[in-house]
Amino acid sequence: MKRRVLAVALIGFLAVLGGCATSGGSGEAGSSAEATGKPRGVAPPAGSPLSKVELGMSDTDVRKAIGEPTSSHSYMTGKSWIPFYYGTDTTRSEWQYKGQGRVVFSRNQYTGGLKVIRVDYDPDEQGR
Repeated sequence: MKRRVLAVALIGFLAVLGGCATSGGSGEAGSSAEATGKPRGVAPPAGSPLSKVELGMSDTDVRKAIGEPTSSHSYMTGKSWIPFYYGTDTTRSEWQYKGQGRVVFSRNQYTGGLKVIRVDYDPDEQGR
C-alpha cells in the first residue's frame, strides 16, 4: 500500500515538474516584437551603424559607437517577480534608432549598469 501511494505521489510530482518546464515564455512583459509580429534578433548588415554594436557592450560604448537613440523605454522581466531570484536580469532597456533598429540592454540590479544582450535590425523602425 505504501509503495502504491509513493508511486502515485512521484508520478504526480513529475507531471507537475514537467508542466513547469514546458511553460515557455521569454520573461519579457509587453515585448514590441509580439505586438508588431516582426521577428526579433535579426542581425544588422555589414554597412549598418548597428553592426558596430557587439554583445556585452555597455551603454556608454554604444553611445560612442553609434550615437544617441531616437527614443528608449525600460521594462521589467518576469524574473523580477521570482521571490528569491538573486540574478541580475530583472530589468531591460530598449533603445530605438529610427530607420535602423533597436539595441536591447539588460540592467544589472546591483550596479545599475547596462549591457547589450540583443541587437535587432529593422529598417522600418519608427523610433517612437
